[in-house]
Amino acid sequence: ISGELPVSDFILTGRVRSRYRGSGIGPVQAVLARRLSEADPSRVMRHKERITYVIVATPGRNFRLRDGVLTPNEYLEQFDAYVLNTQYYITKHVNPALQRCLGLNPHKIDVAAWFNSMPKPRRRVHFWPTTLTGSTGALSRFFANSNCALCGGPGRVIGEHKVAICDECRSQSLEAMETAFRRLNLAQNESLSLAKQCSSCHLGHEDGGTYAVLRPSRRKRSQASSSIQSTGGVFTPLAACSCIDCPVSFRRHRLREAEYGATELCRALGANESW
Repeated sequence: ISGELPVSDFILTGRVRSRYRGSGIGPVQAVLARRLSEADPSRVMRHKERITYVIVATPGRNFRLRDGVLTPNEYLEQFDAYVLNTQYYITKHVNPALQRCLGLNPHKIDVAAWFNSMPKPRRRVHFWPTTLTGSTGALSRFFANSNCALCGGPGRVIGEHKVAICDECRSQSLEAMETAFRRLNLAQNESLSLAKQCSSCHLGHEDGGTYAVLRPSRRKRSQASSSIQSTGGVFTPLAACSCIDCPVSFRRHRLREAEYGATELCRALGANESW
């Protein structure tokens, strides 16, 4: 729930059929396969072919599972616009497996009731007009949080910055700046190390800045309203190799996200743009 597990632990697979009984829409993997084929006719799934997907959270009380299914690469490319539906994974996959083990003698534990009574970590909801990488994610305004990026306590966003910082951390400017630069340096060094592994694997040029390269951000006025929207995001595909079976891809994604966050933290603390 706290978002510490890698994305690779949440990937599901499902088999797709050519038709379903009663002309129904089928399960979520069938909905995803149909959407992919409509966007690109060359991606038509064969009968009984398996497809990988993840389930993301959608706003609203009437949750429909088929509205929150994405491919792993789609989720990685829009990591600032969606969050994984951890409630679905726990209640539909983890809890039933635990119930089959702990529900036997002599334990006879009701895992569902146990999970409902447990305290759960929550992130404070805060609206950001633009997402972390500058794109206008559809769901980011429902899941962004205003926790302090340094200490984790209640913070606030000042001006157009995209990272929340509490007043106590902001008053200790030197220590906060040192922490921000240390995070940025650590993320960049680890990204460079993983990029060398990718470069030796597919024999192409890779460095810390070739994964999830930012698009030039620009502002445009929406035709439907008078609001100003920011367009940007990241170039796709994210890298020369985006194999979801490789654990290095997910580690590079997490480090790139940490680098974006550390960069925004430095800017929020007043670091010079020229550094």
